[in-house]
Amino acid sequence: MNKFGDTLRQLRVAQDMGLRETAGRVGISAAYLSRIERGKEPPPKPEVIKELARVLAADPDVLFRLTSTTDPDITSLLKEKPKLLELIRLVMAKGLSDEQLNQVLMFIEKDFSTASSLGDLRDYSPSPN
Repeated sequence: MNKFGDTLRQLRVAQDMGLRETAGRVGISAAYLSRIERGKEPPPKPEVIKELARVLAADPDVLFRLTSTTDPDITSLLKEKPKLLELIRLVMAKGLSDEQLNQVLMFIEKDFSTASSLGDLRDYSPSPN
C-alpha cells in the first residue's frame, strides 16, 4: 500500500487539479509526481512535501506523518529550544493519552495569566467552549 502517494492523489483530485497543473505549481515534473503517486518513487524531499501541502491546501504534518521524514522546521525548533525536546520526552515517559494531550494543548493555548505556574496544569480543568 502506498499511503503517501494515495493521499497525494486524493488531495489533488479533491482540489480538482490535474497532474501537470499540480506538478507545475510545485516545481516538479508531472512524470515525477505520477511516480510518487503510484509508489514508484519514495516521498520527496521535505521542501517538496511542504510545497505539495501548500498547493493542495493540506496540512503538511499529515503528509510528513506518512513518511519517514521530519519537517525541517520541527527539527530546527527542537535544536533551538532544548526544553521542547525535554517536554516531548516527558510526554513520552508519562504515556499521556490523547485526552490528556488535548488538555495540555488547551492549557498552552489558554491565556497564561490564569495560571500562576506550570504546576497549575495538574489542577487545570478545561472550560467547555
